[in-house]
Parts: sequence; C-alpha cells; structure tokens
Amino acid sequence: MMSARNLVGIGIGMLLSLGGGNAVLAQGPAAPASAPTQTLQERLDSLEKKMDAPSIWKTLGFKASGFLDVAYTHNFNNPNSNLNQLHIFDTDANSFSPHMAQLMFERPAEGGGSGADRFGFRTRLNFGNDARVTRARTNFAPGTSNNELDLQEVYGEYIAPIGNGLKIQAGKMNTLIGYEVINSPDNLNFSRSFMFGLGQAFTTTGVRLSYTFNPVVSASIGVINGWDNVDDNNQSKSLEWLLALTPHEKFGVSFYGSYGAEQTNRQGAGPAITGSDSTAKRTVAGTIITLKATDQDTIVLEPYYGNEGNASTVSQSRNARWNGLAGYLTHDFTDQWSARFRGEIFEDAGGARTCSGNFGFAGGTNTCVGATSTAAATPVAQTLWENTFTLQYKPFPSLITRTEFRYDKSDKNVFLYGSRPVNNQETLSFQVIYLF
Repeated sequence: MMSARNLVGIGIGMLLSLGGGNAVLAQGPAAPASAPTQTLQERLDSLEKKMDAPSIWKTLGFKASGFLDVAYTHNFNNPNSNLNQLHIFDTDANSFSPHMAQLMFERPAEGGGSGADRFGFRTRLNFGNDARVTRARTNFAPGTSNNELDLQEVYGEYIAPIGNGLKIQAGKMNTLIGYEVINSPDNLNFSRSFMFGLGQAFTTTGVRLSYTFNPVVSASIGVINGWDNVDDNNQSKSLEWLLALTPHEKFGVSFYGSYGAEQTNRQGAGPAITGSDSTAKRTVAGTIITLKATDQDTIVLEPYYGNEGNASTVSQSRNARWNGLAGYLTHDFTDQWSARFRGEIFEDAGGARTCSGNFGFAGGTNTCVGATSTAAATPVAQTLWENTFTLQYKPFPSLITRTEFRYDKSDKNVFLYGSRPVNNQETLSFQVIYLF
C-alpha cells in the first residue's frame, strides 16, 4: 500500500507533466518578463465580468413597465345615482376606486440600427375600472361588457430607411386627437376634461405613417377603422393627422384632426341600426399651443371643433356640432411639488355628445342614464364649463400623489343634488400612482 507521501509525490509529478505538456503545445511567444503574474482574485474577477454579459432580454431590446392607479373621489352633491355626472374615468361618487393596473411590454424600433433593429412592437394591457370605459368604447357591441380588462394598444412598427426614417405602425394605437390621454400619469390633472371624455377619440386601429423632416417639423397621417373601433362598424375608413411644429425650445404648436364616416350600419351580426347614417361624415380639428413661459411655468391652450352630419338629436337639420377651449397652467415649485390648473368650456350644440342625466358606467353601459342607474335619459344640447385645481407631490420619481378639487357647471340642470336636478357639481379627489 502506498503511503500518503508517495501519493502526494505522484500527484505533483502529474501536475508538472501536464504543465510541461501545455507548455509544449503553446508555441506562442513568451510573455515579457515585466508582465505581472495574474493573481487568483484577478482571475475570479475576470470570470465574473464574462458571466455578467447582457441578457437576451436586453440584447433584443425588450422593455417592460407599467403603473398602478388608485383614487378616492367625494361628490359634495351626494347624488343618489352614486355617479359623478358627465365624468368619464372618475365616475364613482364617494368611493375608492382601483382605476388601473397597466402592464406595457415593448421593443421600440431604432432607425439607425441594423435591419432587425428597425422592427419593433408595443402591447399595453389595462386592468381595473378604467378598462371598463376604454373597452366599452372599443368593443364591437359598445356598452355591453363590464370586463375590467382591455388591450389599450397592440401594434407593430417598422422604420423604413427613407430619408430621416419613415415610421410605419399598424395595429391599435392611442389617438392623435387631443392633448389629454387615457393614462393618468401622462396628464396634468386626475380627472379628464369634457373635451377629451365626451368629444374626442381614445384609440384608433389602422395604419399610421410618421416622419420627422427636421428638428422643427414632424407629421403623422393614418388610415383607420374610425374612433375607438377595433372592428370597423361601417364600410368606410377614416383619416387622422397630426402636424407638429417646434420653432423654439420653449414654444410649440400642433395641428390635429380626423375625417370620415363614424356611425354604424350594423351591430354584431344583426341588422342595420335604426336612426344611424353610415354615410354621414365626422370632421374634427384642433390645435395644441405650448409655451414654456418660465423655467417653472408652462401654459397650454387647446381650441377644438367637431361637426358630424345627420347626428343632431335636437335639430331638424340633423347636423351636430361640438366645440371647446381648454387652458392649462402648470407651476413647478420644485422637482417634487407642482400646482396645476385647468379651465375649460365645452359646447354640445347638437346634443350628440352629452345628455340630461349621467354619462358613466352604470347599469352595465357606458352611455347616458337618468337620475338613477337604470332610468333613461335623453340627450340635450348644452354648454359645460369646469375649473380644476390639482396639487401634485412626488416623494420620489416612481410615486405620484395628487389632490384635486373640481367645479362643474352647465346651462342646463344635468347634475344631481341628491335626487334633485341642478346645474353644478363639486368633487374632491385623492390619487396615488406608482410607476414601475
């Protein structure tokens, strides 16, 4: 039996033999005498750096993000319908509301990269009460679903190597119309304006082309199914457009609009809808003027005009017109604290966009309802205006808190004070948004 000393000797001999063999195989030049010998710790550090290579996720350019949005809204009128009349997303009165949990998965296209880098996509999935509103407007049979899940956006994109890069997008996308958007973190206030909630599209489905001519001029144009239609509700398409001008870093102006037939000629597999004219054209146009007055103050103005043939509910001519003007003022005290004000006037001259009761998600529909959640209400021509004051505090970049007071007024008694129709409404809201 070999002793431990003999085993150690044999082992050392084998290592020396292997080292010698490797030396014979390595025919390259010898390292300079001045080169330091790599220590064990340095070798381990080198291995860790090799193991810390970018993941496939990052290599392919995938990105994931989202946010959580919850709020409480108190209505000082205490309406017996438990709804904030003529509001859209913040419809629940005197109630906590899980507005939205959103997940976004995307791979943005890059024009300056390789052929594969020029392709991209985006999928934005919404859960919560706000998804009922967006889904109810995009569902093939509007107002028949209370499903709190909605694919707000799902599209692919490609940047063609033409000039500065022509972006081509196809699928369901946020609209080009209007200053406000669905996602609350991207708005200045918690509640949405009458113009956005009642008079503008939320999303569009189709093909969109976008091109940046230079740092001052960019433009987009799209061929779409129509306003908030995943499946086309008639036999024609609509056009949407946006022209953005930025002549100065502190001043910008954008012109947007759409044109096309929006009324339905069918619903599901059923017959044509009575009273609907699928040949009538809807035309809307608006402007967004942005001025950075000081380093702390920003002013935004949005005049807006809409007109649709054979859509009025109060005129024998059947021509419906709606228009409005919204102004926004933001003052940033610090990076954390800011105050926001919105003033707005919205006229529904044809009675096509508003009604004499509530406009909210009640009784399983996102339509006009009466003094209770099941009573009927008739459309009415009216002029609305509102003032909204919002104080925002961001303890850290991923957390947004807002306190908002809003005063609504109409020239008709379309709001409720208990069960009594009145011409005004006051709400106080508290919102918390967490970004991830």
